[in-house]
Amino acid sequence: LYKINIGVPGSSNAIEISKRLGLSDKLTSKAFSLLGDNKISFEDQVVCSSYASSMGGTQIFLEEGEKMSVEDLFKAVAINSANDAITALGEHLEGSTEAFVEKMNKTASELGMKNTHFKNPTGFDDKEHITTPKDMAIIAFHLVQFDELLFKFTRLKEAYVRENTSSPFWLVNTNKMLGHYDGMDGLKTGYTTLAGYNLTATALRDGVRLISVVMNECSIKERSSDTTKLLNYGFSKLELLRLYPLHHSLLNYTFDKALSKNTEIILKKEANLIVDKGTTINDLEATIEITTKCAPIGKGEIVGNLIIKDHKGNLYKFPLTVKEEVKIMEYIDYLKDCLEKFFF
Repeated sequence: LYKINIGVPGSSNAIEISKRLGLSDKLTSKAFSLLGDNKISFEDQVVCSSYASSMGGTQIFLEEGEKMSVEDLFKAVAINSANDAITALGEHLEGSTEAFVEKMNKTASELGMKNTHFKNPTGFDDKEHITTPKDMAIIAFHLVQFDELLFKFTRLKEAYVRENTSSPFWLVNTNKMLGHYDGMDGLKTGYTTLAGYNLTATALRDGVRLISVVMNECSIKERSSDTTKLLNYGFSKLELLRLYPLHHSLLNYTFDKALSKNTEIILKKEANLIVDKGTTINDLEATIEITTKCAPIGKGEIVGNLIIKDHKGNLYKFPLTVKEEVKIMEYIDYLKDCLEKFFF
């Protein structure tokens, strides 16, 4: 570890209300339709099954045999919570609704969603269909990593599917806080008899992104009010501290067996961190960890980490890379190096 005089802490901020009740709200199934193990693209055409067309509830009235793009189906899920759309997506992705639900539960477990079990992708009430605000915050955190791929849908107040056909369908976003709460660009509403009115929301202000989760609210008004309180509290406590820009040079390092000496080590991504308001660099400690010490090393290959430690002992890592390819010495280079060391 190489100690250096830089620093700042960060965290993924999920603010939650600790209620437990039945809900999936299509948030998790939406995440898995995005993730998809690279099985699908937005341009793919999905053929609606008889089962998907029979979902009922909020829907876009897909007909059996109708073809619709993954993009339009995802748009219908993100904006309008369409049950037929998410069912069709699940069948397209995993082959059947049962297999899709199995994948949902498997991935939820892998993400550490310890108090979640899904019985369907629609969020329909079922005594065995349960989750918690914390678990919804976990899946929301993974969703927002998709950034504009996700937000270009979830921030829309309205849109259309079948837009250039004889039967266009108008989608109206069920998240009524869009356009009324500064910085809000998602994420997912829900309602069932058992779970009440729910909202997993996210908002971005001055580089700080927050996630809030409320469940079992009595009305849309109360849901919006409690979400506003949670997000306002978070934004009043946190701020973004910019540490280093992309590709900032941190040190020179000589790798074992390297043809060149003093290779420049740079940041692979920006070092921007979310901190408690009032935090200064003096509250932080930073070190550089080199994990790859021997040539050859390709340009852009990760060779270590910038590690930031805050006053609470939390550690945050930023990957380091080399600015240029590090070539390995050939035999003649070894001989030359040995002679230089011997005579000079």
